Order: sequence, then structure tokens, then C-alpha cells
Amino acid sequence: MAAQLARLTAPFDAKTSHKYSVAPGQRSYVQQYSHVYNKRAAALRGELEKAARKAFPGIKIVGRVVQAAEAKGDQRLVVLGTTFKACSQRPDVIEGNRELFGAKAAPPSSLAAPDDEIVLEDESGRLKLLKVDSRTLVTGLPVACVGKNTQTGFEVERLVGCGFRKPQSSPMESDGAKVLLIGGLAYSGEDRATELKAMARFALLTDWLGGRLSDDDEFTRSVARCFCVGDVVCLDPAAAKGRERTARALDNKNGDTEDKHTVLAPVRAADVRLARLASLLPTACLPGARDPTSFALPQQPLHPLLLPEANRYSTFTSLTNPCESTVGGRALLAHAGQPVTDFLRSASYEQGGAERVMGDGAKCKERHVDGDSDDAFLACLEDTLWWRHAAPTAPDTLPSYPFKDGDPFVLEDPPDILISGAAPAFATSLASTKAGEACARLVCLPSFAETGVCAVLDLETLAVERLCFDDGMDEDPPIPPASRS
Repeated sequence: MAAQLARLTAPFDAKTSHKYSVAPGQRSYVQQYSHVYNKRAAALRGELEKAARKAFPGIKIVGRVVQAAEAKGDQRLVVLGTTFKACSQRPDVIEGNRELFGAKAAPPSSLAAPDDEIVLEDESGRLKLLKVDSRTLVTGLPVACVGKNTQTGFEVERLVGCGFRKPQSSPMESDGAKVLLIGGLAYSGEDRATELKAMARFALLTDWLGGRLSDDDEFTRSVARCFCVGDVVCLDPAAAKGRERTARALDNKNGDTEDKHTVLAPVRAADVRLARLASLLPTACLPGARDPTSFALPQQPLHPLLLPEANRYSTFTSLTNPCESTVGGRALLAHAGQPVTDFLRSASYEQGGAERVMGDGAKCKERHVDGDSDDAFLACLEDTLWWRHAAPTAPDTLPSYPFKDGDPFVLEDPPDILISGAAPAFATSLASTKAGEACARLVCLPSFAETGVCAVLDLETLAVERLCFDDGMDEDPPIPPASRS
């Protein structure tokens, strides 16, 4: 048996994720969702005012939407609030629940249209926005609108967001310690051949982590911690031949043995995979859209009874989705991709380039997207950081818990590292201020089970390397089992 690698270490603290924890006994759905929007606007009001004054010195800022609606003349002013996008393609409630009545209706992949109306709102009322490009806007964005009021609405000169800001964290001297980022560790489906490929990719990954594949032991030893971002179990009812079969399998008294094996096998397989990773290095996982935990964001950690083997290791941590943590002094925010996927349902992006300029002149540099994939997913993730809200479409089209004491998705203290799972392809960029000061590294992770692609991020430099583990089954000659780029 090979000796355990002497890895570098990186201090880890997930206490900041407590704001996403909702204990079962404390869950209440009596309160209205209006609290969320009010708290969202209030949390970023100070920074929005500061950004507006910096862009337009001496301009008048009105306190409420209704005051802007009552303003007369050609006076230029700033009004703050959150956006509402009236998506013309959005299905009504009855259409969205047809399956309850025995009919099937697939939800539209996109809710947006080029002529969708944008409205600014706060607790005082609503104000129609004119001359604004709605393509990359969605409901729930905290924004400052610069312009003037007219008889038909508020004529927008410019939309101001909080923008990128260098985090207040203090990175530690880590001697080049790195974190391994993996998305979609589990395979969901009934195709045995594809499942075997996913298993082979995972075996190659663990062999590499154990030092049995790479000639560069120093690089392998530098990987101090692993993050598994979403879809670690993938208990997909469709793969188990319907909800009825899943329900039968979970019925201890009447459950069919074959049904139980089909449904629960992914849970056992996930437990084995996570335990294997935890035996090699400290490992944290957060659930995704198809994992067996709460549906609405923030998703709660996978229950310890689902992962008994992994939880035997003190090096294993189960986190919420989204989750915030500090690794090697760096502030890290990760989610399983639902905020970006839902954002894209209400927005449309044009293909960008190696550098993307934001509304205030800030830039996203070092942009890279795998293959022929477009950069919409990455651009959307960049926008959530620029608008300083991790999940703006929650709770409108993205289910979320109705918090009444605040909006946990607000990024008052932006992270050094922002990670999203469920990406169509690997992508990354570096967010920086207008002056060129680096602010945050963004990483989009595809399904590892389907692509064999993961990433290694340097905690000191924020440089990211793409790794690809390929089983070689479809290649002649086979490609190297682990390639870096």
C-alpha cells in the first residue's frame, strides 16, 4: 500500500455559512417574501449611493421610488430600488402545475423576450424604466437608476450597480497550497456504459490524488483540500422510473427490493466516493438540484445518515448550498449552479471575448471557456458578482426560503473566490476594478462524471489550472489519464 502523501495544509473555517442554515424546527412559511426584497434593497443602499455619487458627483438622490415618479421637469436624479422584469414568456400558475392534473407541460427553457419591460420597485411603489436594455437584466437586481422622470416613465441614462470590490480578507502564507474543485461528481442515468466511464474517471482522480499517476509529486502534494460542488448523489426520480417507484422504495414496510436497490444505489455510491476522497485529503461537499435534501435555496447539508462512511472521517464536511467559507485566509463562496441557470432563463447574452468590460469600467480578464461553448454561463456569474447578489431571481422564479431578518444572498462582503457548479463547460475569469486591481477569481465547473474535468486553484495567486481525467475508452491511442492546461 502506497504511503500517504504529506500534503500542504490550508486552514478552513465554514462558520460564515451559518447564515444559510435553517433548522427543521425553525422553518416557517407564514411570513411574506416582501421582507426579502426590502432587506435586499436596504443592505446595499449605502454602497449604491456611494457608487452613484462617484459616477455622478453632486447628483440628487431620491429616497423612494414614489418620489422619483412625482418629480417634474428635466432634473436629473438617482433613484434606488430592485428591478422587476415582466417576462412575456413566463407561464401562469395553472400551466406550471398541469402535471398535478395528469397532463404534461414542459416549462419553457427561456422566459425572456427582447421587448420585456423593466420596472424599478421598492416598498413605496413601482416605476417603469425607459430606454434600458433588458436582455441581461432579471428580477431582483439591486440597482441605482440615473435619469429623469417623464410622463410615460423614468428615462434611464445609466444603471449603476455596487460593482466589484477587493475583499477585506487577508490571505495567509500558504507555500503554494491549492484547492481541488469538482462539480457533478455523481452520474445520474441508466446507461451502464456511460456509468462505467464515470467510475473510471473517478478512479483516475483518486489515483492521482494518491500520488500513483503523476510524476509531479510536488504539485499533487500542494492540493490541500477538495470541494465537491453540487450533484454528489443525483437521486433523480426520472432515473428511477418515476416518483411512484421512488416512494415505494423509501417505504420500509412495503418497499420492493429491486426498487430500493435502484433508488438507493446512487446514495451508497456517493457515500463510497466521498469517503474515498476524505481518506485522501480534507473534503467538503455541498448538495445540488438533484440531491436528496431541501429543494428551496439555501439547500441544507446532506443528512449524515445518508453518508455514514464519509462521516466517519473527521476530514469530511457537509455544507449548505450556497456555502461561504474561509480557506487559507481566502473568502470562498460556492453554489451548485441553480442561481446562474435560473438567471439565464430570464436573460440573454451575446458571445464575449477574452476581456469583458462592465458598466462602471471594471473588467473581467483572463476569460477562458472550454471548447466551442459560449460564455453566457460565465458572463452571468460575473454579473451576479458585479450586482453583488448571489441569487437575484430568488424568490421570484428560483425557490428560496422566506427569510424575514435579512437576505443571506446579498454579497455585502464579496468573496475572493466565486464558484458555480452545473456549468455546460469549464470556464474561468478574473474580476478586477477599473484601475486593474484584482478582486475575485470566478470558476464554472461542469459535471466531472460526464467530462472528467475539474480545476485546481492556487490560494496565494488565485491562478486556476484545468485538469482533465479521461478513461481513454473512446480514444485510439488513449490520451494521458490526467492532463493540465
